[in-house]
Amino acid sequence: MPTARILVVGLFVVIIAILSGIVQDVRDAEAIPAFARKYDFACNVCHVPSFPKLNDFGNLFRDHGYQLGTDQELPTFEGLTKGYWPVSFRTTVGYQLQTKSGLVTSAAVFPSQDVKATTGSFGFTGLDILSFGILARDITFGIVFTPGLKSAGFNTGASDSDLESAFIKLDNLQRFVGLGENNYLMNLKVGKFELDLPFSEKRSPTLNTPFVAYHYVAGTPFVGGGFGGFTATALSGPTLSGNDFGLGDNHAGAELAGITPTAFTNGYFRYSLNAISNSDVNQDATGGGRAFQFYGHATQSFGGYGVVSGHRVGVFGIAGQAPTLPSTAFTINPDGSVSLISGAGETNHSFSRVGVDASTTWGGQVNVFGAWMFAKDTQGLFQSLTTAHALSAPFGPTGQVQEAHWNGGFIEADYNPAQFSKWLLIYRYDWITNTQQPDSAFVGNFNNITSHTAMIRYNFMFSNRTDIALHAEYSHLRDRGTAASFGDQRQNTMLVGLDFAF
Repeated sequence: MPTARILVVGLFVVIIAILSGIVQDVRDAEAIPAFARKYDFACNVCHVPSFPKLNDFGNLFRDHGYQLGTDQELPTFEGLTKGYWPVSFRTTVGYQLQTKSGLVTSAAVFPSQDVKATTGSFGFTGLDILSFGILARDITFGIVFTPGLKSAGFNTGASDSDLESAFIKLDNLQRFVGLGENNYLMNLKVGKFELDLPFSEKRSPTLNTPFVAYHYVAGTPFVGGGFGGFTATALSGPTLSGNDFGLGDNHAGAELAGITPTAFTNGYFRYSLNAISNSDVNQDATGGGRAFQFYGHATQSFGGYGVVSGHRVGVFGIAGQAPTLPSTAFTINPDGSVSLISGAGETNHSFSRVGVDASTTWGGQVNVFGAWMFAKDTQGLFQSLTTAHALSAPFGPTGQVQEAHWNGGFIEADYNPAQFSKWLLIYRYDWITNTQQPDSAFVGNFNNITSHTAMIRYNFMFSNRTDIALHAEYSHLRDRGTAASFGDQRQNTMLVGLDFAF
């Protein structure tokens, strides 16, 4: 790392250390802003000492539709005061440094050695505008909007504008149809939302590195920018698979979910069954499709919910279809160009993801959790490789197109020491192991991934209107066989900043 960057990062760390001492006397009233303004209770009622991760009670509060069951919490209650408006804003400002190795030089036709690129900048991650709450008893809503911002991502690229989440949820569905009381065993959600994943990526305090298994695409380098392994990467585009479905993305669909206490375990049984559209799959290549995916997740906890107290085990899986060809019908634009018909993709081929997850806790201070997933993409999703083979023959080996099989997952340890209650320390290990490549000519470990993430977070300011945390995070990702020299690509990312919401 150049000396100037070392000085900049060092100065920022020193400033954070000074601030840590200054803010020791800030009061301990902790709250996520939107609900704090409404209920006027401390943030640590619902969150571990680092937003946005939920504790046991916070997870139950969410599962019950953000309701405590009192008339005073209803939007129509005349005494609802404290300027309650269920909207929060969140971003992170600071300094981010990233290096990527194994890249291609602009002049290289068939490179024999790797090059490295380094970026570093003060800036911000982007902006989330969030609103969650209740419209009426047992009717929940959620909206998350991310505006398009030219300088987002620490000036490494513009961010897209999107309504990331928009849903309505009918809690206690059995009461709506006259079949029972308030037991939250049947709740229906419709719209666009995050799936009930083993562990929520949106609720993770880590900012640099996604859960790799939630976003991995078979045959496509995860780091990107390399040339190795399968050289048609640079000739036929960055995506060799006909399936870019990501578990960690928000999806449009409907969910039937429920939770019930289980006396014999002193815990809870939870389930989530989803039918989601594949209209957001392969949008660039086919315009998306019109078929359905089916996702499910069930958990059983023991001695609590399994985040702050107790333990939890679960199973999850999805059976889906991805379109591989666009519709033969096109729209003609005023300039004479043609556009795909959105959501009309054809020639679907199937894929599946199945796995197990578990969480355990010790003394309210340590939470260790993880998931292990097995994936299959059928041969039809890689038919584009046949054309790519012809293009790549002069540059590298070609083989038989076949099903892709891989497994992956993560294990994470979160430590909130009792004697330093405002601190949260996290380490996570992610991995991907390919057991059958989509092209039989690929070497066995091509695109295998390992990732290490470490984070230290000091939550120094919480009130009923604002949350501020000092955040330092480092991640190292290794992508096997995807570099320009057919070696490994490596990506190192460091972030030091302030994460805040209001």
